[in-house]
Amino acid sequence: MSNREKDQIEERFGPLWSGKTEVVVAGKSRTLREVARGFDLVCDDVVSIDLHEISRDRFAFRFYDGDDRCVVVFVFDAVGEIHEELRAHIAEWLGEIYDQTGPFSTNAIKMALLLRRKVEVES
Repeated sequence: MSNREKDQIEERFGPLWSGKTEVVVAGKSRTLREVARGFDLVCDDVVSIDLHEISRDRFAFRFYDGDDRCVVVFVFDAVGEIHEELRAHIAEWLGEIYDQTGPFSTNAIKMALLLRRKVEVES
C-alpha cells in the first residue's frame, strides 16, 4: 500500500497528535469536542486527534473515522465550511500490525489507541 496520503498529511500537519486540543476560531476558543460537534462527528466511530491553525481564518481538524478506518483531515474556515478533505487508511500508519487487528479493527477507540501507541513509540 502506498503511503502517499499518509505522507501528505504528516508533511502538512506534522505527526498525529502533534497539534493542539484547542484553537481560536472567529474570536472564540474551540476545543476538539466543540469542533467535532460542529461537524456532527460526536459518535462512537469518531476519535478526535488534534487541531491546527493554518492561518487566521483556516484551520485543520484531524480525526480517526472508524467507519472508513481512515485518518481524516478537514481544512475549514471560521464559519465551519470545509474547503479540503484528506484521508489515509490506518494501515498506512500501522503497516503489518493492521493485518493482526482481527475483530477489534471495527472498534474505533481501540484502533485509535493502537495508532497513538505506535506513533508515540516511533517519535
